[in-house]
Amino acid sequence: MSAERLGEMISWKAYDIPAGLATGSIPVHVGEVGSGGPVGVVTASVHGDEGPWGTLSVNRLIAGASRDELIGTLRIVPVAHPLAMAADARQTDLDLLDLNNAFPGDPRGTHTQRLAAVLAEHVLDGADVVLDVHGGGSWNINCFTYRFPGSHELAAWMRTPLIFDGPDRGTSLTGYARAQGATGIWIEMGGRGEWEEDRAEHVTKGLRHALGRAGVMTPVSEFGSTPVVSSDKVALSTSSAGIYRPRIRERGLGTVVERGTVIGELLDPVTSRVLEEFVAPYDRNALALLRPTLARIEAPGKVVAVVGDVTGAVSE
Repeated sequence: MSAERLGEMISWKAYDIPAGLATGSIPVHVGEVGSGGPVGVVTASVHGDEGPWGTLSVNRLIAGASRDELIGTLRIVPVAHPLAMAADARQTDLDLLDLNNAFPGDPRGTHTQRLAAVLAEHVLDGADVVLDVHGGGSWNINCFTYRFPGSHELAAWMRTPLIFDGPDRGTSLTGYARAQGATGIWIEMGGRGEWEEDRAEHVTKGLRHALGRAGVMTPVSEFGSTPVVSSDKVALSTSSAGIYRPRIRERGLGTVVERGTVIGELLDPVTSRVLEEFVAPYDRNALALLRPTLARIEAPGKVVAVVGDVTGAVSE
């Protein structure tokens, strides 16, 4: 007889979050399986426009693991911001607040503040290890992990191609969890494209590997390449509206290019004349985020790529 899967054993609880007179309330679903420590937490879709890739990865984690692989307790939230995910939007129009900047929340506040308060109390409090899965969306693809003081090993265990030092913000999900004593990382890997299934599967394997090395689950075999830590990064942004044409497309994500490499260009929407080129600024540039297809750019300040400085970098 095959071992029972964690997905078959997990207990689910729905917490209703008020969402206005028209909608009533929206449930956020929290799953838990196991007992004792360490307590591992995996969340996805904190930003609604970053699904369904992270959600798929989290659900594959529990579908593929057996009860025998669990040592401590595992909590999962496949869709942390249901209303935003339903709208394929970063946040909800109810209050336009970023859930990843709303912790610890307010049980008497707006929709997003109440959602943050529920996640803080029922998911993050008491956690030892927190893995927050973000990713690209319909407009971009990405492939890195943010690490924080105390989580360098955990970030390396995810096996994303790149690692950056993350924004040390106490109001983020990982920032709040860290303030409560957890070790946390913020994962950015996914997005729409030909290889979206491969990236989702990589995240699933990374989550399983990291949870195993952290002691929440049994260890598994190593996989993938050791990540490279970037010493700096820069977002390349448009200075006007136009049409973005990438020179480097999906297969270039995570690769390293030399200084001066043209990553893409902005075209005049009427004449197709080149208005602006986006050029790799460092001696060696890791491509952490890309717009991989032709795209209409509505306004100045839109990100077309994020590149990391890996000049002289070593693997973590």
